[in-house]
Amino acid sequence: MKVLVKTKQAEKSPAPWRAVPCGDTKPIYIYSAYSEEEKERFPYSNGRLIAAVFDLSSYSQKNNAALMAAAPELLEASKAALDFLKGNSVHSKESIIQLLEKAKTSAEKPQKGGKET
Repeated sequence: MKVLVKTKQAEKSPAPWRAVPCGDTKPIYIYSAYSEEEKERFPYSNGRLIAAVFDLSSYSQKNNAALMAAAPELLEASKAALDFLKGNSVHSKESIIQLLEKAKTSAEKPQKGGKET
């Protein structure tokens, strides 16, 4: 039996994640980043498909997709903020604020377009 070694790659899909709209009546697809090797093998792909956000309403679909695509940045910012609040951080207050602002902006902003597949 083959035993897989648990790595960061196995824990979650690599950042950044992107929400790629495919038209008004189509789902918004969320892709994670490819490794450099995968980018060479699949140059016209958007990345690894993680999820499809279907149209509940145009408003909620775009905002939900943006929030899900921002998940890696939100996780990184929340971990850094928690370490900072516990007094276990090497980050400055300013760098924590920047991480949180970046994550907030990513979560609130629906993305436009993507590579053609």
